[in-house]
Amino acid sequence: MAGLRKIDNVMYRVSDLDTAARFYEDALGLQRLWRDDEAGQIGLGFPEGGAEIVIHGDPEIPNPDFSFLVDDVAAFCAEYAGQGYAVIKEPFPVRCGWFAVLADPDDNPIAIVDLTRLEERD
Repeated sequence: MAGLRKIDNVMYRVSDLDTAARFYEDALGLQRLWRDDEAGQIGLGFPEGGAEIVIHGDPEIPNPDFSFLVDDVAAFCAEYAGQGYAVIKEPFPVRCGWFAVLADPDDNPIAIVDLTRLEERD
């Protein structure tokens, strides 16, 4: 089974996207990478490493939240479940690709994401 590749993102819920984006850019030196007004999210990048901070206003998303990058969420979940491990939340589409939540043996959630929808746009 292919493993986790890296931390893809850390998400923070904010009360005002524009104010928060200015803070992350000006005070913390991150660079705005993308904005999705439909989803109410802004992605900010670090100078090194490729991970992102994503700010949003969605109360349904845990705060904070983070995801690990995998090549293919559906394939990863199928192989993971095939080894007898639990998938808490089955794959579902998100802005960049697919997302799912796995459980470790102590039921800790492990969020995974892939970038397959972004690759389709290229």
